[in-house]
Amino acid sequence: MKPYELTYLIIPSFTSEEAGVFHEGIKKIISKNGGSLGSEQVPTRKTLTYPIKKSTEGYLSSIDFDAKPEDAKKVSEEIKKEKDILRHILIGKQFGKKIDEEPRRKRKSLKPEKATLQEIDEKIDEIL
Repeated sequence: MKPYELTYLIIPSFTSEEAGVFHEGIKKIISKNGGSLGSEQVPTRKTLTYPIKKSTEGYLSSIDFDAKPEDAKKVSEEIKKEKDILRHILIGKQFGKKIDEEPRRKRKSLKPEKATLQEIDEKIDEIL
């Protein structure tokens, strides 16, 4: 099992009590999918720097939990279905990368490989 952190932003139309109940529902989703809960931050009303889905405020919360990678992916998929979440991110704490992120392909270098002096001398001899 690996450590994960789920941070999410809830719609601002909830009261603080409703946001707390919603937070408990998120914890149940994690437990249902095989995660063991750790520390958590209760939902706190925040003013956003820029609007997200036409909302300038929201309740910010986070939960740390341990789970298998496939279980963490299931949690992320269920969170995506929640209509009351404006935005969420699920990261592996050891790795520092998003769970939903596809592995990046390695870029090919545009720089040509350096030739050795012997290869250059051989080419010059061929030309002459």
